[in-house]
Amino acid sequence: MQKKYSIKFLITASLAFFLSSYVLNAQSCNSELRVVKNRNARSAMENDPTRFQMELTNNSSSSQTYEIQYKVFEDPCEVVGASNSSNRSTDLNVAIYSRKVRTNSITVPARSKQTFLAEVSVNIGSKLNAWKCVRLTAVSNACSEQETQQLLKVYVSDPTEH
Repeated sequence: MQKKYSIKFLITASLAFFLSSYVLNAQSCNSELRVVKNRNARSAMENDPTRFQMELTNNSSSSQTYEIQYKVFEDPCEVVGASNSSNRSTDLNVAIYSRKVRTNSITVPARSKQTFLAEVSVNIGSKLNAWKCVRLTAVSNACSEQETQQLLKVYVSDPTEH
């Protein structure tokens, strides 16, 4: 009787250990993308791009690599969820810089923040004195179903009026 009790106890203890290890190592995909100081509206001209300082937070227990994607569309900026290609605009170019190197991939250590720049430039011939919108999306390579977004607003000003 003593031996059966010991075997059952060992099996139960082993099962509890493996389950707790699994729960502790489970991937948390909670991330945040924000503009530093909440300055998400800026102006730009054809030869004078604007830069948004971004902050990407990784709340998971392991290092994450994020792909930074963007979509440019016309004002009104409230149509963030729209996927209609007629809202697409080619008036703006977006470049991502991390540590002064152009990239579309940002690696953030566990429970840390990483800052990067989103540079938005205006194409020659763009419609002037108009608002454009950029939706930045950070998608983790480990958790592709979870993404975090930030809306940037850019006023394309006329350089002859300055």
